[in-house]
Amino acid sequence: MSITEWSEEVLLVDLFPEPLLSEDLQQLLLAIDGPGATAKHVILDFQQVNGLTSSNIAAMLRLRKRVLQQKRRLFICAVSDRVWSIFMTAGLDDVFETSAEVSTALASVQLGIE
Repeated sequence: MSITEWSEEVLLVDLFPEPLLSEDLQQLLLAIDGPGATAKHVILDFQQVNGLTSSNIAAMLRLRKRVLQQKRRLFICAVSDRVWSIFMTAGLDDVFETSAEVSTALASVQLGIE
């Protein structure tokens, strides 16, 4: 996982395929919820992710809950067709804000577009 502080307000996170995805999501939860952490919008780049497990989905839902509690936004970007089908089957396509590209999500956050 690569976390880039795009700005004071935005974290851009490049996720990697399993088995690293599970670890990445857990580390991210600690990073946004740990001592001294400040509330930030989170953009997850799924470009390298080729599958999801139920554990991944649970971690993503926990991450979403924490981000929303901080009055911030969580975007999921660059999702492959295979992973997108998992999102749709699980009904997550209506739960998460998604964007085809990271740049579009960054623009939405910076302009405050919902």
